[in-house]
Amino acid sequence: MNARLFYSLLVTLLSLVSMFCVAQDTSQVKKPTEIAIKEAIELGILELQITGAYDPRMFVEIVDQEGVHYGKCMAIVLKSKIDSMVFVRLDCGIKLIPDDTAVQTMIVTRKTVFPLYPNEMYATKFYAMCGQIHDASPIMETTFKVGEMGDSGLVKLANYLGEHFIQNMPGQHAVWAYTDQVDTTELIKYGADSISLAVTTEILKDLDLETKLTPITPEPVTVQDSNLISIHRYYIYAGIVLILVLVGVVVWRRRGMIG
Repeated sequence: MNARLFYSLLVTLLSLVSMFCVAQDTSQVKKPTEIAIKEAIELGILELQITGAYDPRMFVEIVDQEGVHYGKCMAIVLKSKIDSMVFVRLDCGIKLIPDDTAVQTMIVTRKTVFPLYPNEMYATKFYAMCGQIHDASPIMETTFKVGEMGDSGLVKLANYLGEHFIQNMPGQHAVWAYTDQVDTTELIKYGADSISLAVTTEILKDLDLETKLTPITPEPVTVQDSNLISIHRYYIYAGIVLILVLVGVVVWRRRGMIG
């Protein structure tokens, strides 16, 4: 065999073996673990601080574009306490409980996965909406703790807003319509108009959530149902008449026996 050809075949074979070994090593690389944020806190994997993202010292003409009631209105600082990398998950529908009871409870409205680098600390923002219309909105000075998941309706609403990226006023008004059962008049005080109210109402209707904007009315009684009701009424009347007849017969017999 030609020496050059032999050398070429040997190089090709070694390359294939090398590629196979690299592929094997890559397939065996362990992906970082993903863990719910509350579980990570309980396990002592991280330290964190959650605050409002808005700085009231800064003048912003349209505040909610910068995140006050909704949008990226929450800030988080994460500090890893372990030597390996993990992903920390913040799910839609989780309640964030303020230390100041005058501030609104916040609802996470977009699932976020934070990479937690080994023994490192960093800060970022995430999406949430206010859950108590008459309480104060969060600012940088207000701190929060990670609470429990909301009820099924609230979680369904938060997931819908997250999946459709509805991080705006109609979405916030849908949350308040559910959490506070506010009506149209109340939402108008917070910027709603006929167009935004129509969008808010459509969100709530899509999810079959009962609110003052979307009251669930009982199904109308059909002709067939009406006939059934009439028939049932006749049975009741007939039963009453039968009872009266039986009572009359008993009374008549007793009188006959006495006489």
